[in-house]
Amino acid sequence: MHIRTTHIGLWLGLGVAWLAADTSLQAQDTKASLALTSPVSCQVFQRDRTDQASILIEGTVSDKADVIEAMASLAPGAKRGRPVKWVGITTKGQAVSGKFTGRLTLPAGGWYQVTVRARSGSRIIAEHAVDKVGIGEVFVTAGQSNSANFGNPQQKATDDRVVYFNGKAFVPAQDPIPGGCGGGGSPWALLGDRIAASQQVPVCFRSASLNWTEVKAWLPPDTELYKNLSSCVQVFGKDGVRAVLWHQGESDTLVSTSAETYCERIKIITEALNKDAGYQVPWLVAQASFHPGSQPPQQDLVAKGQQLLWSKKICFQGPNTDDLLGAEYRHDGVHFNQKGLENHAHRWFDALGHAFKWKSGLINTKNP
Repeated sequence: MHIRTTHIGLWLGLGVAWLAADTSLQAQDTKASLALTSPVSCQVFQRDRTDQASILIEGTVSDKADVIEAMASLAPGAKRGRPVKWVGITTKGQAVSGKFTGRLTLPAGGWYQVTVRARSGSRIIAEHAVDKVGIGEVFVTAGQSNSANFGNPQQKATDDRVVYFNGKAFVPAQDPIPGGCGGGGSPWALLGDRIAASQQVPVCFRSASLNWTEVKAWLPPDTELYKNLSSCVQVFGKDGVRAVLWHQGESDTLVSTSAETYCERIKIITEALNKDAGYQVPWLVAQASFHPGSQPPQQDLVAKGQQLLWSKKICFQGPNTDDLLGAEYRHDGVHFNQKGLENHAHRWFDALGHAFKWKSGLINTKNP
């Protein structure tokens, strides 16, 4: 991911244990500088089915170096993870000057402190540390208002492992979620708390939601909504997103979209996204068809379209929110209140656990 960040500065003491064990290295003694564009603070990388991830190490060094090395220690307070000692991330015997890129494999989910250094012979000429780098779960949320910021009240994650990505930086998960329209609350911070507590890993959400949209407004390749959705997925790199979480359909009941048409349109979107992203991106599609301005027969058509996606194994089954009705769950007849948001989040958690078999300790990375 190419995200610009300000220089964080050296974290004094990080890696001292490794240096003490390698007496052949000399401490940094030049005015060279090393800056990183990846990883950045609080960035979360999607883990694979073995619970590890190969993270992108990318940046620049101002002086010529023989090798760029990286290491990872557990972040303070981290409940999971396994440290990685210094390893070279650039080609051995090939001098480095200016931009460099490589990868570092982190072997387990959790928060890490990652340090990158440039070395010339036995001299460390520059070093840069990132305070928190996460291996965990990454989701892109999409759909209409109940996937965005129209709930009441706003929500905030209680677990500091839950973050939102705003397109430039990874920030604490506090509504309104960046990228989603509206200024209210969403279920995503609450869902993040549930996942973090269950899996003991960091969790990231990126929103691509817009209010009052029919599914046809998302069709590829030229609609602004599809291009935005594709961009939101691709910024995390290949295999960088666990799933797209889709909650949409209310507007389609107002125009009597048929079940077959709804299913086919989502299928077209998923296939285009897979091609653009370069991998099979799993989708979870919610049953979301209720709108007070439509009638039950119209709502049934859209709900059946969403169910077709499940039965045809185009998408995983998401939560059913059509029964969360009335003042008990919706603050304005359409959008969720506190109880509605809590139920929305809990049902997403159950759907994700079923889709990816978290309860059994396995991670299913294939589409249904």
